[in-house]
Amino acid sequence: MLFMILVGAGLFGHVLTKLRIPAQMVDLVTAYGVGQIEFLLAVMVLIFILGMFLETISIILITTPVVLPVLVTLGISPIWYGILLTINLELALITPPVGMNLFAIKAIAKAPIGEIIMGIAPYVLLLILGLGLVMAFPGIALWLPGTMSYR
Repeated sequence: MLFMILVGAGLFGHVLTKLRIPAQMVDLVTAYGVGQIEFLLAVMVLIFILGMFLETISIILITTPVVLPVLVTLGISPIWYGILLTINLELALITPPVGMNLFAIKAIAKAPIGEIIMGIAPYVLLLILGLGLVMAFPGIALWLPGTMSYR
């Protein structure tokens, strides 16, 4: 199943490139004068919504070919984006209706799904807070790579 996802995502990426969708996205973002924060907010909302229905590998493979050229154009650090993406995907793993970790917890705890969803609510809020902090203060995400001579 994983191999089929990878093949499908590879074909999707190839089709996107042939249709020049990433280049059109860059043109659209520059034409409207979208800033770094606005673009990242829009992408994070999109990934949050996709995370409710898709699993993480699919989201990464579908969005990266489109988002990466725009990141480069806007001067957004790929490491900063990668950390934001990771936090957002972790949020997707515990967000209903498809939150995969919810079903793993249900299998282990043998508790009703409603009780599990109520139990993860504080964690959802903490992940959203963490996502907001890392977005507002990129130095939080870029400090450690900066100590390793990353520029």
